[in-house]
Amino acid sequence: MSTARTHEVGRRAYLKALGVGALSVGAFAAPAAAHRGALQRELASVRAATSKYADVRKAIADGYALGSPFVPGMGYHYVNHGYIIENHDDEVDVTKPAALVYGKNEGKGKEELILGAVEYLFDEGPDYTGPLPDLFHGDGDDGMWGFAAGHWGLHAWIHVNNSAGTFAPFNSRPQFNEK
Repeated sequence: MSTARTHEVGRRAYLKALGVGALSVGAFAAPAAAHRGALQRELASVRAATSKYADVRKAIADGYALGSPFVPGMGYHYVNHGYIIENHDDEVDVTKPAALVYGKNEGKGKEELILGAVEYLFDEGPDYTGPLPDLFHGDGDDGMWGFAAGHWGLHAWIHVNNSAGTFAPFNSRPQFNEK
C-alpha cells in the first residue's frame, strides 16, 4: 500500500511540475506571439495602404517617380522624396514608404509592372554611426546600407512572397530578376 501511495504522490508532483513548466513556457511564448501579432498587424496596415499602387499610374499620381533602373533581385524603385526618413527618431508613418518596388512580367509583347515591396529610406550615409530607425515590432527589420545611393534602406516584401523573408533585401522570384 505504501508503494501505491508513493507512486500516487509522485504522479501528482510530476503533473504539478508539468503544469508549472507549461505555464512558464507560455509566459515566455506569450510576448513573442504578441510581437508577431503586432508585426502582422503593422504589415497588414502597410499592405492595405499601398495596395492601390499595384497600378503604377496611381503611384506616379501620388508623387512617386522612377528612381532606379531595374535592379536584379529587387526591381524598379519608384521613390517619393517626401517620405524619406531624415532623422533616426522621426515619427514615421509606415503606411507611407519612401519607395515602391516593382518587378516585371513580360508576356504578350508587353512588360507589366508587378508591385512587390515597399522600401523605407534613411537619409544618412554609411559613415553614420548613430541609431537606425526602428520601424516594426521584432528584430527582423534591420535594413542595410548601400542600395539607395549609399543610404540605409529596408525592404518589406508585403505584396508578393519572398522565400528569403519579409525584410530581405533581395527576392529570387523571376519577376524581380533579369530573364
